[in-house]
Amino acid sequence: MSKNVIAFIFKMSFIRLFAICTLLFSPMIAQASTPIATDNMASSTGGVPSDTNTILQKNALQTPAKNLSPMQQLQLMQTNHSTTDYGLFFVNITPASIESFRYYHAYADNNNYAQLTTMDGIQQEILQRGDIISYFSPLYPSFSIRGNYIIDNFPSILWANLKNVNKYYDIIPVGMNRIADHVVNTLRIVPKDGYRDQLVLFLNAKNHMLLRQDVLDHNGNLLSQFRVVDFIPLTNVKKFIAALDTLDMPPFITTKMQTSQNTFAWKLDWLPKGFHLIKQTVNTLNGKTIETQFYSDGIFSFTINVAPSIIPDAPDKSWSRGALSLYTRTQNNQDFTCIGEIPVSTAKRIIENIKSN
Repeated sequence: MSKNVIAFIFKMSFIRLFAICTLLFSPMIAQASTPIATDNMASSTGGVPSDTNTILQKNALQTPAKNLSPMQQLQLMQTNHSTTDYGLFFVNITPASIESFRYYHAYADNNNYAQLTTMDGIQQEILQRGDIISYFSPLYPSFSIRGNYIIDNFPSILWANLKNVNKYYDIIPVGMNRIADHVVNTLRIVPKDGYRDQLVLFLNAKNHMLLRQDVLDHNGNLLSQFRVVDFIPLTNVKKFIAALDTLDMPPFITTKMQTSQNTFAWKLDWLPKGFHLIKQTVNTLNGKTIETQFYSDGIFSFTINVAPSIIPDAPDKSWSRGALSLYTRTQNNQDFTCIGEIPVSTAKRIIENIKSN
């Protein structure tokens, strides 16, 4: 991979870059209809049964929610999202934008096959074949990375590590509702402190698939919403998989990113309870060293990036879009940046409490 390609990746929006970083580290966090022809993958369209739940009900684990604890419902949500054959249309909503997507997923021989396509504006596409995730867009050179999931534009709860969730969150059943013409059970996941956001999940009452997620701040204001509009059963699974199997995937990103066991010259002196260091790396880009630490509490995650400053003594900067936040401070000729799924106030406090090690 050329340096130009690598530069394109690191010049992407911080949301896309955060998604890629999360995907690279996701194996450590989660222990836990036929697609329309495009330039990247061509296939024929199959018929859609009148009962759009037919395929899902046939393949999914369907224990009535009334017999399950909230944690069991979450576990089945994750299992069915990654082990059933389906298609769905969904939108992501923030106070500043609405984006729509089409997603197809198949599961065979312990491998995931998937296609995520933007429905508005410039067509962009992400394809999955086993552990290969490939990005296609006219905005940057196509590339591939290794990963277990397509995580872009999906709620992180779908691959979250649920092991210690009860220590830091209360999971509260709040009744039934109706989303995308399906009866759903509603769960509220409320943090036990004020340093992270809360979730409201709407799970299909029959197969526990996630049909909607609201991310709310501590005042109950909506930050972002994932909402499924419709399911389309994947009726031609073999053709879908065959099309992906024959596709030439683009080259892998190759950077000088290495897992580091060394102690950095800086350390975090404060973290919200439950967040733990998952991995730290050192990356060299254009002759500059970037030190990165990745943290997660099982549901939410963030990264700390430290690099030589571009503008000495620059003022602090903050930015947020929906549930994603960024906070940067320059000191001692270095830029300290926190980016992730936490409130800006939490990111600021983390950066303010970075000390010399």
